[in-house]
Amino acid sequence: MAPAPGRPAGPSRRRVLTLGLAATAGAALAGGGAGGGSAGGRTVLEFPSWQAAEGSFALWWRELIAAFEEARPDVEVDFYSIPYDSYVDQLTIRFAAGDRPEITHLPARNAAEFAGRGWLTPLADRLRGTDIPRTWTPLQEEMELNGEAHGVLLLGYGYTLYYNERLLESAGAGVPTTPEELIAAAEAITGDGIYGFGATTTPNPDNYTELAAFVVGNGGALSTDDGGFTADSDAAVAGLDLYRRALAQAPRGIQGQQRNELFLTGKIAMLLDGPFLLNELAGASEAHRPHLKVARAPFPHVPGGVSNSIHMPAGIDPHKADAVWELIALASSPEWQRRYTELTLNPAPRADSATARALEETPELALFQRLADEAESIFPGNQTHRERFGRVSDLVSAAATSLITTDEPTASIAAHLQDELEAAMES
Repeated sequence: MAPAPGRPAGPSRRRVLTLGLAATAGAALAGGGAGGGSAGGRTVLEFPSWQAAEGSFALWWRELIAAFEEARPDVEVDFYSIPYDSYVDQLTIRFAAGDRPEITHLPARNAAEFAGRGWLTPLADRLRGTDIPRTWTPLQEEMELNGEAHGVLLLGYGYTLYYNERLLESAGAGVPTTPEELIAAAEAITGDGIYGFGATTTPNPDNYTELAAFVVGNGGALSTDDGGFTADSDAAVAGLDLYRRALAQAPRGIQGQQRNELFLTGKIAMLLDGPFLLNELAGASEAHRPHLKVARAPFPHVPGGVSNSIHMPAGIDPHKADAVWELIALASSPEWQRRYTELTLNPAPRADSATARALEETPELALFQRLADEAESIFPGNQTHRERFGRVSDLVSAAATSLITTDEPTASIAAHLQDELEAAMES
């Protein structure tokens, strides 16, 4: 899952948050595609983000923006919220129309698609003047297309097992360290309205990440860096079958937030997610919160993902481009990376950003950092696959639905997925 809830008001906010997207696009084309403008002599940088309404992430952004505006009193950052579910669609329409926000925040899985369309400015020259290439998580490679970085990764992670210790103990099970142990414990727990495992069991983009975590964690892959697909390989089929068996112990017809709520209320015993779920555990009642724990995901390999990233749109005014880069550089500085870890309880991409204070207050951060360092990406490495990730994700989601809702053999579903993926790249 990607991290996704204030929302101040303002003219550009009203423009984006109305549903008249076609009118917006037409106006942008007529007006030359300007994103932000000026206010009272100050340069305005437009910055839409789903994280503007998302708890601790919003706190970090607002602190960072306040510090930036204090250092640059001639610049105003127009930071506002767009719901995550429609975020990429809204930005795609705006970018296609030439109406591009100066500060471009993306779910990192979609960055290659935007870069492949020529919508993002290559940042290699600017990055060379920083220590980001040397100090950042290896998952920063996900920002590259044609060997050129088009953004800075803000969160890379390894998958974590979240579990209810009391429910495991009630079934005589320990914390699982292998997929088979996870499934055995889930089977022992499921019954009487309690589910051993939780996952997204209705069509949703999260189907891709949850399915791919089992495949990659078990040592398989859905695709190769040289452009091939391996969804029907023995290793991938084994991972798909593990995923299917785990989902047999999960409630049907739920999405990610419903899954989380059931976990917080003691109805689900185990689930896999990134470090960002930790913040939600505080919302559990006193009857359940002490029993909710985290551990290494029970796979021989650590499946990992990229959550979100920051970019500069192509064709931006040079004066604004310099200001946008100053904000990116500030966000990437040791001070603000440490603050990111303290506020969001997530491993910052810069090495050694977990402070002693943060580790004392949130001991889980040490595990999160180790998993992020070891993580093997669940997303495609091939350039073409990454540029067409939306299509790849849709096909994998359809395969996940078949695994959940049909009795068709796993190998047959994998073979069909393989054919569909290959055909999608040929079209």
